[in-house]
Amino acid sequence: MPHSVPARVDLDHRLAPNMKPRHFVETISEANNFWFGSFDVGNSKNLTLLIDTGSSDVIVNPGLYKEGPHSVDTHSKFINTYGTTESDGSGTGTVTGTLYNDPVKFGAVTAYQTIGSAQPDANGEALIPADGIVGFAGLEVSSFHGASPFFHSLCEQGKVSPCRFGITLGDNGKGTLLLGALDQALFKGDLSTTSIIQEWALYADIALNGKIIKKDALVELDTGTATVIGPLVDVIAIFKAASIQYVVQTSKDSGTSVTGYFPCDRPPTLGLSIPSQSNATAAAKQNSKLVSHHSSTFNIAPDQWIAADNGSNNCTAILSGTDAFPIPDLWVVGQREFSRLYLKWH
Repeated sequence: MPHSVPARVDLDHRLAPNMKPRHFVETISEANNFWFGSFDVGNSKNLTLLIDTGSSDVIVNPGLYKEGPHSVDTHSKFINTYGTTESDGSGTGTVTGTLYNDPVKFGAVTAYQTIGSAQPDANGEALIPADGIVGFAGLEVSSFHGASPFFHSLCEQGKVSPCRFGITLGDNGKGTLLLGALDQALFKGDLSTTSIIQEWALYADIALNGKIIKKDALVELDTGTATVIGPLVDVIAIFKAASIQYVVQTSKDSGTSVTGYFPCDRPPTLGLSIPSQSNATAAAKQNSKLVSHHSSTFNIAPDQWIAADNGSNNCTAILSGTDAFPIPDLWVVGQREFSRLYLKWH
């Protein structure tokens, strides 16, 4: 979900205090363009929870949370609004419920954690896919009144060290979530590194056919979004430059949006250049050891471009535009961009 972003800050290395290295590797899986892991929350076992780097809270869908022996009812309510709730990148919705403290277990690692037990919506349904969600973003976007997000809890409680995680999303419906580890066997070459603004937003350049067309774009890396959504004006410019047909629609509730359509056998070549050229230049001048001195462009894989196959060699693009985000120049880059890439958050 888009949110307010503070001034640019350097990459923050958070280490678990006085801890020897502790790392864990867990399998995640894809369903309906979202990625899920298996979690225990209190006495609720084997919950299928969405892995989301675009939000911060652990929320269990209505009727699924069972209090464990260490459960504490905080007698506090929460309200959390999500964007891009549908597998096509559309949709918004609000979740409300009650806050508890209870252990949250993911594979071999457990944190004592504030969690939300959601109430059903007006139609008696759950907004979040499967059994709920685990946010891997920072405290800046939490709706739990200052309670630590799950990954922060793991670090603060000494369960993971150093305080970093990595994600790989394969093209076979299987992926990997690494806690506290950098697995060089999962990628080739050198990592491109950059500074973050907050967890997990950064500056990148947008490249079309290998040429930079947008410098220093504000990008949120969001595994809980299935598509790529950019500012309306920028996306229309990209569609025009790539000769992609598009339709602009205006809604009283959701503002103006643009959707693109392209020949299924001729997807465009669009990607992120990380770090942005300006950040890479600054890092080289400062001889920074944290930020790469050269930019690398990571293109969306051609087979990831199709949001919907409309027949007759006409496909809906995963890229769309909107003017409804609270931050007008924000790009929300979902997991289609991450296919076959190794991403490390630190």
